[in-house]
Amino acid sequence: MGFDEAALTQVLDSLPQASGWLLAYSGGLDSSVLLHAMARLDRRPLRAVHIHHGLLPHADAWSGHCLRTCRDLGVPLEVVRLELEIPAGESLEAVAREARYAAIGALLQEGEMLLTAQHRDDQAETLLLQALRGAGIEGLAGMPACRQWRGGWHARPLLGFSRAELQAWAQERRLDWIDDPSNRDRRFDRNYLRHEVMPLLAARWPAAAQTLARTAGHLADSLEVLQALAQSDLESCRRAGELRLSPLRELSRPRRAMVLRAWIREHGHRVPDQRRMQQVEEQVLRADVAGSPRIDWGGVSLRRYRELLCLTPNPLPAEPRDRLTWPEPGPLRLPAGCGELRLVETEQGLPRRYWSEGRVSVRWPEEGLRCRLQGRAGSRSLKKLCQEWAVPPWERPYLPLVYVDDRLAAVAGFGLCEGVTQFDGPGLRPVWTGLSQ
Repeated sequence: MGFDEAALTQVLDSLPQASGWLLAYSGGLDSSVLLHAMARLDRRPLRAVHIHHGLLPHADAWSGHCLRTCRDLGVPLEVVRLELEIPAGESLEAVAREARYAAIGALLQEGEMLLTAQHRDDQAETLLLQALRGAGIEGLAGMPACRQWRGGWHARPLLGFSRAELQAWAQERRLDWIDDPSNRDRRFDRNYLRHEVMPLLAARWPAAAQTLARTAGHLADSLEVLQALAQSDLESCRRAGELRLSPLRELSRPRRAMVLRAWIREHGHRVPDQRRMQQVEEQVLRADVAGSPRIDWGGVSLRRYRELLCLTPNPLPAEPRDRLTWPEPGPLRLPAGCGELRLVETEQGLPRRYWSEGRVSVRWPEEGLRCRLQGRAGSRSLKKLCQEWAVPPWERPYLPLVYVDDRLAAVAGFGLCEGVTQFDGPGLRPVWTGLSQ
């Protein structure tokens, strides 16, 4: 079966129901076919996004081409310009891909579906690339046809079609698309496979791309079973947003690795490479409990405190200093990277009128602070309480303290302090979301 509107309709009808479609449009052959086919099918609401990487001199002209094409098709297009900085030792392809998806993810609306135009040949190349890199089953399973992503979905509706089928459809309809010269640069691994290796394989095995893509599909089915097991293991190790080491150590090493990957992805981070995963196993999981080991990668740190594993931003945000007013009993956004305060109803809490009377503020830990917790005799230093609550040392400077007038009333997320009120009726308890990750 070749590619046509009927075949695409069959794929689209098999996908989850979405509130709309956001199509990643580079201007190349594949995304041009997907854009024109979606417009012909009149699948609405449909909008497109073009990422201007600024890496090649033709980038402005390509953006102009995409704007004109979308205007002619009646599809709204947003052009996003990136300013890429490539850290030493990092791959240009990987950095550009991460930046591209981060920019697109910021545009995706709740319940919307991102459409990207990878096809069957791309899937076969991905399997070979991952195998040559020594990837495990997660890499060898290739690109999923559809997955939940950023409050919506990410679908690849062309994975069942070859590049030749898409090109035949485009030529028959006299489509105009961009030919990116970087796609012929053999210095890039994928291009080398595409232009040098895949033609040799196809000469010996004509259905090589189709067979490799099918193999990726079989591995994806196996991966789904393993991920279900990993999710069950994760639930047994979880403590809020952290992992408990005791049950994690009881698992076999492969199952520990699956749990760690699932947990890291759950927090929206890229899974580290095998070398760093090995460091986590040897330097963090087996480390002396007295230490606070950490492994850094991609803007995040995995840290250990006592028998807990935590994920934190890397670098940590600037420590807050300024006092904040909390003008009304609703969410309060804290300084950049420091999370958010919310209020929950409780049987004994701070009266709502404190906010309407303008008496509530937020401050930050300092030496000598003490609190007598609700229902407990005697006061304790904040330092001792943080140790009791297992608040990691790196998190303590960011712990929001809620004051009524000039008296400490609550350590957000942990406890209420006696002396400000008698807590003799229903009220509000401050809850902290923690550092933004």
